[in-house]
Order: sequence, then structure tokens, then C-alpha cells
Amino acid sequence: MPLIRNASRLFIAAAGLTLAACSAQTEGPQPAGSAGTGGGGALALFPILDAEAKRDENVVISPVSIDLAFGLLHAGARGETRAQLEQYLPPLADPMGYETNKDDVKVTISNALFLDDRFRFRDSYVSQLRREYEAKAIATDFTDKQGAADTINSWADDATEGLIPKVIAPETVTPDMIAVLANALYFDGLWETKLMSSSQHPFLFGSGREEPFTFVGETFETPYARVDGWEGVRLAYRNDRYAMDILMPSDREIMAAAPPLELIERLKQELDGDAMELVRVEIPQFETDFAISLNDTLMSLGVTLPFDEIRADLSGMAEPGQQPIKVSDVRHMTKLQVYDEGTKAAAVTTISIVVTGARILPKEPIPFRADRPFIAVLRDLERDAVLFIGRISDPQPFEPEVAE
Repeated sequence: MPLIRNASRLFIAAAGLTLAACSAQTEGPQPAGSAGTGGGGALALFPILDAEAKRDENVVISPVSIDLAFGLLHAGARGETRAQLEQYLPPLADPMGYETNKDDVKVTISNALFLDDRFRFRDSYVSQLRREYEAKAIATDFTDKQGAADTINSWADDATEGLIPKVIAPETVTPDMIAVLANALYFDGLWETKLMSSSQHPFLFGSGREEPFTFVGETFETPYARVDGWEGVRLAYRNDRYAMDILMPSDREIMAAAPPLELIERLKQELDGDAMELVRVEIPQFETDFAISLNDTLMSLGVTLPFDEIRADLSGMAEPGQQPIKVSDVRHMTKLQVYDEGTKAAAVTTISIVVTGARILPKEPIPFRADRPFIAVLRDLERDAVLFIGRISDPQPFEPEVAE
């Protein structure tokens, strides 16, 4: 097969990653970014993205999806490039262990390698990812822009059950593209306690405006915490391996930025305890989409070598004797929907929750109404992993479909 003579690129969906074959060596090494919080995995990207966003913008990422996508890249990295990935985005142990379909919660992991047959990839690389990540190798003709985009988007649509139907546009497919590494994380779960009541309350948006918004809620016993001017509740799913923490400033105000990860962890530890409080929980019924190129964010964290025209070493992916390749783009897309029966997130779908009957309340409940910008953290408690995390400053109304 002929070699690709131009710079080749590789894209990753849901945590989209683009690899490029290095052509003429015209650029020197890029300066290293700040070290950030090395070793913390993709969760360390959230405060960087949050700091770059405006107060009235939502920021929602899936750290697990990004980590899994970079696991596909790590398998082909060598030398200093591999060491740098292990420092900042180390591969997750048992990557397919995040999947479940139990007690009305479904989590699926999908991985794919869209490979152009004009470029020779190592059989050992493809075999390793098939074995460890159940990654499918899909032959893709990147000279056919529309056909390549259709192939990748069709996979994304299936992998996210329609939540993210498009991850790449035909005009972004160039003759030098050789591959797309793709990961998609899909979550579909029902609340343990369905949020039965629906009411209208003003929501204080990040822009400062206030508008009526639909809130769903219920009064029930649940973990509740207050730490350093923040308060939070934990909403359990019917599979108690999973929960969503809703965190907000105790004062009704627009947050200047998300709290530090250390404070989010302190609130988590409080919510992990055995103490339960009777809480009147009210949260907006909303949805949001988020899409971004992570190139600059990754480099500011310290992940620079995969993008480096000269120093990138991804030789574990390609057969010897070909042009070296590098990462040219990393894209990330999420979709989050939260409503009375559950949650759909970043390739996530939420379904119904068991209805609880009326009861006599033994005491006055603690009011918790998330009527200002808040943090949502969707957790896999068993694996101590953050599946999704977001600052919600501009929620969009969401109306669940009603079966006829």
C-alpha cells in the first residue's frame, strides 16, 4: 500500500483525538506547559477549562471518557511521549470495568479505531486495543470526506444511542487524515427517589438575569453537607454504585468560578459518610451540550509531546519505515440531561425512577433549591471515578418525551 505523503491526522470522538503524520521538520519543539496537577488524570482539565469559560457559560466534561481515549493513544506511544502520558493521563485500570447494566442503570463504553488502509498500522497495536478496550478497527477512506464523516458519525450515533449524532463534519476531513481513535461513554440511569413535584421558580443565570424555570423535587433523607460556604446533596440512582452530587454556594450568588477540586473532594468525603438528613431537594430540569478542542488545555496541563512535530513518538502504532505521526487535535463533546426520572449525560440517557408514596415528615426538612449556578458531579462510587463533572450556569429547559 502506498504511504501517505502529506501530514496525516487522527481524530477521537467523545474525547476526539487527531493524529498527524509529521511532514517537513520545520518547527522546533513547543515549550512545555505548566505542570498543573500531574498524575490526576483528565479531571485536572476541569479547573483549567472552567477558568477559561465565562460566568454565563456551561462547562461539562467526562474525565473517564477522556482518560479512556488517551488509553488508546498510550498503547501506541513510546519513549518520553509515553512517559509524559503516564504522568498526566495514566491509563485506567480495567478500562471496560466501567460498564454495567443493572438495577435500572446502564453504562456502556465504546471504542473504535477508524484506520485508513493507505497507512500501515501495527497488528500488535490493533490487537492490544481489541483485547484491552474491545476497540473495533473500522476501515475508513479519508479521501472520501462525506463517506468518512458518515462512517464516524454513524458510529457515534449508535454508541451514544442518539445523544451525540455528529462528531465530525465532512469539511474537517482532509486528505492527510489517516485515522480516528474514538471513545464514547453512555450513561442511562433512574433516580432511587423520583423527583415527583414540578414547580416554577426564578433561576439566577450566570449572566445575572433571572427567569422562571421548571424545577423538579422531592423531600427525602439523603446525604447533605456544608463546607466553607458551599453546600451539597447526593442524589442516588437505583443502582447505588452511582450518584450525582449537586453542589452550590450557600449564598444565592453567581459563582466566579467552580470551587477547587480539593473542595469538591472535601464535600464528597462529607457526602460519603453515613449521616443522612431530611432534605427538600429542588433542582432545575435541564439539558446542556458542550464541545471543545482540548489541545491548548492539554498543553497547559503539561501534555505537550504528542503534539510536537519533532519529538512525538507514536511509533508503537505504525509499521517501521513510515513517516512519524503526531496528535493534531483533541476534541471532546458531552450532552447532559437531568430531569424528574433520572439523568442523561455526555452520551448519557436517563430513564424512570420508582415513585415514592406520601408520608408524614418527622421534622422540618433542610431546603436545597439549586436556583443559581451549581456544580454537578456524576460519580461511580465503586470505582471512585468521576464520570461527568460540570458547572451549570446557563441551563436549557428540557422536556422529557412522553410515550404515547
